[in-house]
Amino acid sequence: MEEQGKIISSCDVDENLALQMWTRGKTPRLSVFNKNKNQRKLISIAWVEKRDRTLSINGKNKGENVSYTVQDFEPAIQKILAAFSVNTNFKVKFFTVVVDLEKALHHPEFVSGASELSLMSEDKRSSMWINDGSGDKDKYPFGIFRPFFPVKDSEADLMIPEKLRVTSQAARGIEGLMNTGIPAALKKANPERWHNVIRVTAAAMLLGFSYCGGEGIKMSDYLWSAGEKQKVPGNLPGMKIPVKKLSLHDPELLKLGYKLAAYVRHYYYIDDIDINYVGDSEKDAQERGFTKSRRVDFSTGTLGDVPYRVTFFENETMGLTAFGCSPRMNTTKHTGDMMITIPTESYKAALHNDTMGGPEDDFFTLTRLLWAKQFKTWYENIKPYVKSFAGLVN
Repeated sequence: MEEQGKIISSCDVDENLALQMWTRGKTPRLSVFNKNKNQRKLISIAWVEKRDRTLSINGKNKGENVSYTVQDFEPAIQKILAAFSVNTNFKVKFFTVVVDLEKALHHPEFVSGASELSLMSEDKRSSMWINDGSGDKDKYPFGIFRPFFPVKDSEADLMIPEKLRVTSQAARGIEGLMNTGIPAALKKANPERWHNVIRVTAAAMLLGFSYCGGEGIKMSDYLWSAGEKQKVPGNLPGMKIPVKKLSLHDPELLKLGYKLAAYVRHYYYIDDIDINYVGDSEKDAQERGFTKSRRVDFSTGTLGDVPYRVTFFENETMGLTAFGCSPRMNTTKHTGDMMITIPTESYKAALHNDTMGGPEDDFFTLTRLLWAKQFKTWYENIKPYVKSFAGLVN
């Protein structure tokens, strides 16, 4: 294995086992080294995302078996990742991905008229900013940047119309928005929402963690190789791998990008969302005093890896809205039905936040709320592993 790649960092878990970071220039892998047998096994670092996972190895003595949980590995994982970030060119790559990811998140979508503003495409509705050219042409001849996310407290104080005014045709894009200074100010106003999440996501993308439950190894490999010369046989000149602009809508980044945007958009309502798994969602809802209102079919790739039939429930006394999500095919993600509960007031606010004066869309908003919740779980799983070197702000 040393001939194919090299061990960058290593940490003993105990006298039986060591964990190592191995790489051959692309996305690193986790090496599990059984010291008793002098054997290594390479796995993705995403393996440690499931905290209830267990690992068993042969002990020193014949017939001896030693078992570990992922939680037992956390201190060692933290150490080898921190050492890896120092001893490789990780920092340069990390800084580049942080900047690109931040620009991708804030990239403004242009809307030229009122009709387009009220009936935007899914990509535009997933953005954080709208370059609104539908207003007063005399006052704002090049439009105005409008936040497409709820703002509170010090965030709201930053949304000064004159600062958000687009000053020229050339300033309509991301550079024009960044030059207003508002994205940078948002990071100071609410670092957990705008700063830390970008840093943790960038680290996860480079280190080989899952893309919020999705496979992202091709994109991670690209991030490591982008801008470098390809190795070619003989004396042929090497060509540099082109550096492409990172986009939340990139096919390789799509699910992670949309979930990141959903997390930021619905940041203030995520903790109001409760998800449970029950044998029969309709029976569960009735027992909890909910009344059924309607049903909607959700296609594959929205709520999960199979299509779902979603039943909407209301409990006016408790002020709650619930969604019983029944998979229409077998899914490996859970058993039974998924039951999502949220205060009705929060759900109505989320519906409103997903529009700019257009019709509210249960399909879009429920999907984004679930994605936001999934993203937060993923984010909080990875954050402890990278917090010592990712430059987070408390």
